[in-house]
Amino acid sequence: MKKNWKLFLCRSKDIPPLTYTQKKTNKSFTFDALIVRCLRLTPSLWTGYNTLQDLYRYEAKYTFDEALHFLKRITDNLLQSESPVLRETGRSYHKWRYEIANAFSKTQNNIRYHNGIAETINNHIKSITKAAYGYRNFERFRKRSMLILTYAKPNRKET
Repeated sequence: MKKNWKLFLCRSKDIPPLTYTQKKTNKSFTFDALIVRCLRLTPSLWTGYNTLQDLYRYEAKYTFDEALHFLKRITDNLLQSESPVLRETGRSYHKWRYEIANAFSKTQNNIRYHNGIAETINNHIKSITKAAYGYRNFERFRKRSMLILTYAKPNRKET
């Protein structure tokens, strides 16, 4: 399973229906069966995999309180794990639970908050610095960035 490690990170429904045949014994296994077989080796692997699948199955249509309840359940599962890595992840989820719940939930107007606009601006600034090979004067760089970002063409579809 070393070369198929990505299968552990994908959704369980997206695992390809392929088989693997052992060279020594000529036994065939589906990838689903191999993943379950590997996960049963350690309880902490099983806990981490189930938590990841729960996060994949979460639908972002819930309210803030429901998202907090979901995160509390996930955090409790991670904190009860034997693995120190999973416990540390659980502590991080607990520490940032309100921010994560904001990202998971929708507002009353059925809108989800995201940082797409900030990511677009950062991408524009990075492309300006690549094209300029670095500015020696920060004020010129700032003015150039503001000029390009102010007059950038919006990505709108014309109908």
